[in-house]
Amino acid sequence: MKKVLEIISYLALVLIVLAPSLFYAQKIDLPMNKMLMTIATVVWFASAILWMGREKNEG
Repeated sequence: MKKVLEIISYLALVLIVLAPSLFYAQKIDLPMNKMLMTIATVVWFASAILWMGREKNEG
């Protein structure tokens, strides 16, 4: 489960970088850029919060 959440969060980070790049290259318009970046941000926060955290000490 942790690996799946890691992959989802990393893909969301890629989309956060890819969306403005596509906008700069004039492949998508501004509303689409805003929507993609908003979705990617929400997905990243939702998935990263579940797998990032403190390691448990077993000592």
